Amino acid sequence: MASEPRPRRSGPGCLLALLLLPVVVLVGFVVGSALSGPEEPEEDTAAVTLDDGTVDGVTWRVDAVRDVDGEPCAFLYEDDAEAPLNGACTPEPQDVTFGDQTVVFGLVDDGVDRARVRLEGGEVLEADTIAAEGIDGRFYVIVVDGDVDAEALEPG
Repeated sequence: MASEPRPRRSGPGCLLALLLLPVVVLVGFVVGSALSGPEEPEEDTAAVTLDDGTVDGVTWRVDAVRDVDGEPCAFLYEDDAEAPLNGACTPEPQDVTFGDQTVVFGLVDDGVDRARVRLEGGEVLEADTIAAEGIDGRFYVIVVDGDVDAEALEPG
């Protein structure tokens, strides 16, 4: 009867590799976390009310807002609605008409003390700008009689 060869005993290398595997995984996780750096928490969107009022029975307010990317924006809200009725994060002037008056609003660069807004008919409105704490840029709000359309910002 032929004897079968005995299976070879595995050396201590297999056992050592098996014991070191969790250590290697843990070290990799720790090093990976350290190299990726701390995650920066998302900043809350800031909002500052610039002006408000009531026109033709409608309550409105214009807020300076820092959006989720940190960009300055100006939005008009109607009757305490959560979503804005109109607004922008660009320097194009905005307008909303309520009855026989129009709210013209928007943002300009830091350092601009007076906004000049050209209306569709060529008339130019002027207003002092407003700084909003914690939000870059400056803002303006103008309430005018009539149904007007704001066309563009005029150079200072």
